[in-house]
Amino acid sequence: MGAVSVTEEKGKQARRLRMAVLAAVTLSHVLSAFAQSNEAAPTAKLALDLDRGICIDRQFRAIPPEDIMRFTREDIRLIKSMGFTFVKVLVNPEPLTLEGHLDPAKTWYLREMVECVVGENLPVVVCIHPEWEYKKGFLSDPDRFAQFLVFLEDTARFLAANWGPKQLALQLLTEPVTSGIDWNELLPRLWQVARKAMPEHTLILAGDQVGKIDGLVGTQPVDDANVMYSFTYYDPFVLTLQGGDWLTPKLWSYLGGVPYPSSPEIIAAHKQAILGKIPADPPDWRPAAEGMLSEYGEARWNREKIAAYVQKLADWNTAHGGGLRIWCAEFGCYQRTIAPDDRARFIRDVREAFEERGIGWAYWSYNEVFTIMEPGGTPFGPAKDQTPDAKMLDALFGK
Repeated sequence: MGAVSVTEEKGKQARRLRMAVLAAVTLSHVLSAFAQSNEAAPTAKLALDLDRGICIDRQFRAIPPEDIMRFTREDIRLIKSMGFTFVKVLVNPEPLTLEGHLDPAKTWYLREMVECVVGENLPVVVCIHPEWEYKKGFLSDPDRFAQFLVFLEDTARFLAANWGPKQLALQLLTEPVTSGIDWNELLPRLWQVARKAMPEHTLILAGDQVGKIDGLVGTQPVDDANVMYSFTYYDPFVLTLQGGDWLTPKLWSYLGGVPYPSSPEIIAAHKQAILGKIPADPPDWRPAAEGMLSEYGEARWNREKIAAYVQKLADWNTAHGGGLRIWCAEFGCYQRTIAPDDRARFIRDVREAFEERGIGWAYWSYNEVFTIMEPGGTPFGPAKDQTPDAKMLDALFGK
């Protein structure tokens, strides 16, 4: 090893040591404020409560973004006219980052997105929404996680300086999934950094396991009344993702007509028609689909099954004193190959299970791959060309 390599290695060791010391100090402070499992967490007292909203699924990958990823005030006016009371927007950190910090030269687009919503007198949820590989990287590497904290603090500080607590809430990270590091060690560090930069704004904290219910109920609440605890809901996948032509294997794109509700008898009546749409080659596709359908039928997914699953969240809340505010950051059902009446019935059952337990929600999504618009419309099209789906609006807002 040459002299330059030795110097570089010593530098790396020194940086790792500094980060380790910083992490230890930070964690000790965080844990002192962390609500222990045998103590009641603070009763929620939110600067911004969020009940019935919608997500705009426009994940930009460059700044300026491609035109299809931008939305306008006309979109927000249409959203408002449908009855939604807030909008969630996605912020991809990678194109906004420069040497670990929020790039000041790129904040104009962040400002444009937020102003588009609040300018129409709707509050906005800014969701930190990394690409999958980028997210997995910093959630499994302590050094990269420390760098992400710098970006998060910069972003939180920028948002707090420009919009008030009644205008904006920050979702710290969408659908976390950890590998080798306990989420209950990482989450309080995210929270502390954001809270330092945003002392008055509502913060939204997610559970592990890609944000699912089972991940949230394993989460320790923090000692903070101005937070919401979030999850995403797409169970059961064989129903909500049927027809998904972006999924692998491509079997999913041929899956259609999966009914709701389910039982062994209902699935038996539909199975041959569903399997008949799936190519015989590759030879493992039809058996795989048959297995998914059988499992779905045996599980008897219906209104009562959904309510029992969501009840896990209410039980978790009770275990921590009953004062937490739980929020669904995303739920939806892909529309391409499901019967419209089945889709609407499923969405209604999910929405009512949430609301019966005091859980607010953000529907996924506006007019992108998933949509609240009528089937056959153009995804990402301008607001003037959109026709809201009356069945879906009734499922989300009807009595």
